[in-house]
Parts: sequence; structure tokens; C-alpha cells
Amino acid sequence: MLHVASGALGPLAVVAGPAVATPAFAALVVIAIVAEATRLSSTRARAFVDGLAGGAFRPGETGAPSGAGTLALGYALAWWLFPPAAAEAAIVVAAVADPAAALVGSRFGPGAGKSLPGSLACAMAAALVLALFRVSPVGVAVAAVGAALAERAPWRGTDNIAVPLVVAALLGWLR
Repeated sequence: MLHVASGALGPLAVVAGPAVATPAFAALVVIAIVAEATRLSSTRARAFVDGLAGGAFRPGETGAPSGAGTLALGYALAWWLFPPAAAEAAIVVAAVADPAAALVGSRFGPGAGKSLPGSLACAMAAALVLALFRVSPVGVAVAAVGAALAERAPWRGTDNIAVPLVVAALLGWLR
């Protein structure tokens, strides 16, 4: 649920404008880096940060960067590198499509890891978000496929960086 809620950062950034959003994303990345470094520095620090996060971290994130940290970086990079409208849509896509892929993939996929049902759910969720942003039909198709391919990134957490970057790049290119 936190993953989906984080998508509000895209529209909020556009409303706030670049003068506010650009340094806000920098602050978000700094906070994420400090939290990750603290969390990974010791068992005691990890327990403290995990307690503050209220169970937001998955068990598999104990000794590795968290999805929250990589997602913050992905959002910030999309905002810094691409036009605001493309970044806004890409952030919302990343917030919605990745959880859709995880939910459907874990339920209907053949086992652990990325699955075709998860990738299809990712593409469908991305397409719905992009249609709500009034992206052209070609843009919806291209960016939704791009999101699904980026979501399949094989290294843990890289999809949280790849999805917003790929979607923003494709939308920036297509507009």
C-alpha cells in the first residue's frame, strides 16, 4: 500500500513546481541514503529504523538496500532527467504497476521470481495509468511494454529504478 501511495509524489511535484520539487527529491534521496546506511550498519540500528518504518521492510531486505530506497532514487532520477509531465506519469506508473505485477505474479506465476502473469499485470496497470494521464494510444502501448520489460530487471530492487526511468524516457521521446 505504501508503494502505491508513494505515487502521489509525481503529481505533487508537478503542482509544487521544479523550484520546490527538485530540491525535495534531493532531500528524499539523502534521507533514503541515510536510512539505508543506518539500517545496514548494525543489527541494533536496523531494528530502530525498521521500528520507525512500521514493518514497511520485507524480510529479504535485511542485509540489502530496501525497495523504498531504490524507489526514492528512481523517482528522483525520473524527475531530474526528464520533463515534468513525463516524470509525473512515470512515477505514478512505477507506484502502481510494480505492486500489480507482484500481486498477480505471486498468485498466478509458476513460483518465485518474475513471471509472465506478473509482467502482463504490470503492462495493464501501466496502460491504465497512462490512459488516465491522456497519453496517446501509441504512447500507452510503447510505455506500458517498456514498463513491463523494465519491471523484469533481474537484480533485486533495480525495477524500482528502471521502471520510472524507462517510462519517463519513452514518454519524453514520444511527446
